[in-house]
Amino acid sequence: MKKIIFITLLLVSISGFSQYHTTYDWSDTPTINKINSDESKESSIAILKKKIIEFSQSEITNDIAVFETTHNIIRVNNEAGVARHTQIYIPMYRVNKIVSLKARTITKDGKVTDLDENNIKQIENVDDYGDFQIFAIEGAEIGSEIEVLYTLKKDYSPFGSESFQTDYTIQRAEMVFITNNLLGQIKTYNTDQEFERTYLDNILVEELVISNILPVATEDYAATDANKIYAVYQCFGNPDLTQDNLWNNTVGNVASNFFPEKTSKIVIEEIKNNIMKDESIDISDYKKAMLIDNYVKSSYNVVENNNPQLEDIEFILQNRTASDYGILKAYAHFLKAFEIEYEVVVTANRYSHRFDPEFYNPNALREFLIYLPTLKQYITPDRLDYRLSEAPSYILGNFGVFIQKDMGYYFAKITQYDPDYSRVQRVMDISFTDDFDKVIVDESQEYTGHWSILYRALMTYYTGQDKEDVKDQLTGSGIEDKHTTKFEVVNSDMNQTEYNVPYIVNSTIESSALIEEAGDSYIFKLGTVIGVQSELYQEKERANPIEMQYPNQYNYTITVDVPKGYTLEGLESLEIHKELVVDDEKLCYWKSGYTLKDNQLIITIEEAYKVNDFPKEEYEGFRNVINAASDFNKAAILFMAE
Repeated sequence: MKKIIFITLLLVSISGFSQYHTTYDWSDTPTINKINSDESKESSIAILKKKIIEFSQSEITNDIAVFETTHNIIRVNNEAGVARHTQIYIPMYRVNKIVSLKARTITKDGKVTDLDENNIKQIENVDDYGDFQIFAIEGAEIGSEIEVLYTLKKDYSPFGSESFQTDYTIQRAEMVFITNNLLGQIKTYNTDQEFERTYLDNILVEELVISNILPVATEDYAATDANKIYAVYQCFGNPDLTQDNLWNNTVGNVASNFFPEKTSKIVIEEIKNNIMKDESIDISDYKKAMLIDNYVKSSYNVVENNNPQLEDIEFILQNRTASDYGILKAYAHFLKAFEIEYEVVVTANRYSHRFDPEFYNPNALREFLIYLPTLKQYITPDRLDYRLSEAPSYILGNFGVFIQKDMGYYFAKITQYDPDYSRVQRVMDISFTDDFDKVIVDESQEYTGHWSILYRALMTYYTGQDKEDVKDQLTGSGIEDKHTTKFEVVNSDMNQTEYNVPYIVNSTIESSALIEEAGDSYIFKLGTVIGVQSELYQEKERANPIEMQYPNQYNYTITVDVPKGYTLEGLESLEIHKELVVDDEKLCYWKSGYTLKDNQLIITIEEAYKVNDFPKEEYEGFRNVINAASDFNKAAILFMAE
């Protein structure tokens, strides 16, 4: 009798609500679906991509389980499509049970081949992505459809996301979100389609249907992953939980960890004996902050490890080793000791996630910065290359939550304070050997801002061929038979203490490939000396908004010695002027021109990008500016014998 009561209670506990996934099924009479001529040219397309996320709470234990159903129908149109879709991987992360699993192949002639369950295997830790259930699809051939339907019971997590876009066309994408009276919300991104509340099998659900989703467009100057169509959801057992509660909880956790009430004695000793050993007491806050950043990055190791000691401040200070999260605690103690005001910023890499202040998503809370409001500069704790600076390029332009020591917080876009922060200035003096056999380029370059951060780090940490490749970039990439006779750098030390110190490169190269004999005349490939340039030639309509790494500007002065007895032709190719103006604001431009003075040709170039993001509607104007640099790179002039 007790067993009967227990079983009855168990059934009640897991079925207080009807569960939609238990009745959902595929068609008993499958047929091949129609596709259009364009779709038939693709290697594969999805006829259906469907996901059902269903939360269910036990009436006895109040435990919450998540049932996740996946239903895909894929048409394979060639051998590549067959090869791609006949090996199925089911990730087992957080999965405690496979509730159901079936698959089948329907050929274009209507023959159906069902999955042999004996073919299902479990593989552990596939390429460090965790465990997978895998199986091979049998009977697939060109023109057939592969249908897979399975439901997983997963450990409860209140947060999740689902992407609806991949690298092939999806005829129909569906998602059903079911909370069964738990508190839940779901939000779509990068689409005008929204979830609609409806009933399926008398169950209240949120349903999304999107038709004809194009493949992800791989484009230059785009945050491709962040621009995919996706949804983010939440589901809680607590009916009173709000977005403010979630943010307050995060802020409280951060504030308790990164705003210490008192400074460790170890930090005081390190400041006295190391950081301030050779410094005067009255140095600026900027220099103090830079000294802290340099010291921590030169003396502490950041390691990827789940050891909890790596987040314990005493262990961190004593062993000078921390996790990427724990290292923030070390910075906090040093900043407090110097009495420098700071805020902790939690945000996301803008190329993978858009930070949304209105919808709490822990996947968009993966990056930490330290903001110094009086200096308007950032410390990037887990990056050796970035020292006290503007925000890193992969975060610049995203939103973040700025957390203060009193547990106050605010949301703000992470912007660049100094509009002229990143600049490249190049001065070239070009001459020729007496017989026009070689071109000699003496060059001085100054890189500031993100450019100096990049090259200072690459030339410091790279070795061997990698370092030689960087030197090639710094002496005019794309020049055949280039011989570098001089290469020296100035301000190469990673531990700078002044604001935006330029990284300076002085070089001399020789090349015969830049000059070509043409009878009594010579063709000089002048544009090649600026190095290989980006170019945008895209026939399809632009899909993504335009995103540059950061605002920047280039200034070139190229002086060419003209040997006696020669005149110049083709100078018109050096005059290029392109610009993009939106609402009376010049967002980017290229302007090159020349003057002749005595026996010298003097070319000046100014190229600038004042913002790092542009609307996709302005792509044509942006492309014209980008391509102006590529057009100049192809410019050549003729030395005519008089």
